[in-house]
Amino acid sequence: MLYSKGVILDFQQSKTYINLQIALQNELQSNAKLQLFRKKADQDELLVIRYIFDTAARNAEFISERLRRILYGGDPSTLNNLLEASADAEKAEKSYREYSRIALEEGYQDIAALFNGIGNIKLSHDVAFHRTAEDIQNSELFCKPTETLWICLGCGNIIGGLCAPEICPICGYPQGYYQIYCQC
Repeated sequence: MLYSKGVILDFQQSKTYINLQIALQNELQSNAKLQLFRKKADQDELLVIRYIFDTAARNAEFISERLRRILYGGDPSTLNNLLEASADAEKAEKSYREYSRIALEEGYQDIAALFNGIGNIKLSHDVAFHRTAEDIQNSELFCKPTETLWICLGCGNIIGGLCAPEICPICGYPQGYYQIYCQC
């Protein structure tokens, strides 16, 4: 609760809270756009301009982190971030399906296919976020109930076992560098 002129305000109902949410969205959007600009400057071999975009994008990222900490009362856990990302991806997937439907109605088949494809990507992200959150909740992120192949994302070492090794025997990186090996 915050006090303003002797009146107790519920922070999450305040205009300041809403402004923090808007500011966070603005900084996140700015960061993403500046990353695209940085990429183009890099492709054009304009390193001094790339550096300007890089700096501005990094600044927006740091500001975003600060605003997010205020909104959440600290840094949300990785599990909370996965759950939020899953919900965001699910919402985005539904939006892209609707965009596709509208584009079809208006006769823009190519754009409808594009929106539908993006919807599929968002669905894939949602599944990955949701599955990983479940693994954390079930204490199965690095240990499975059956024999599994694990791959080190650092050196590429593949090893079998119920659990990923605590330390990679090849590169020495920690367990967090392992994921289930998939020969898709």
